[in-house]
Amino acid sequence: MMILLDSSFLIAIFRKNDSLHQRAVENIDVLKNDCCISNGILSEVITVLGQKTKDIDLVRLAYNYMKDNLTIIDESNIEMYNDNVFAIFEKYNREKFRLGFTDCCQVVIYEDCYLDYVVSFDEEFKRIEEIKLWEFK
Repeated sequence: MMILLDSSFLIAIFRKNDSLHQRAVENIDVLKNDCCISNGILSEVITVLGQKTKDIDLVRLAYNYMKDNLTIIDESNIEMYNDNVFAIFEKYNREKFRLGFTDCCQVVIYEDCYLDYVVSFDEEFKRIEEIKLWEFK
């Protein structure tokens, strides 16, 4: 089983004062599966952790964990990647802008790489029919 991790889950694991930290820790067994992230998610996790914690040692720990334990998908290898992402972005933001571009990237990666689940605390993923969202305990 291949699982795509979203930044919300990873940030919650590493950021102890995150409102979702305890829930992430309770579901840490998901990491026993083959897990992957995109370069965009790696960048987002590092940026948010740095901005929120100002703790470079924690940021380095998170970076090294992701680099050493997760498969990092190179989005640039996906044909017509940005066009496909924008099509998802348009589809889910016609009436209200609720789904970010990075989240739409996750959908394209999920489909292109034939992944099994997306692990995310982002409520907007529940609206996306193209993915199967991991069910937390």
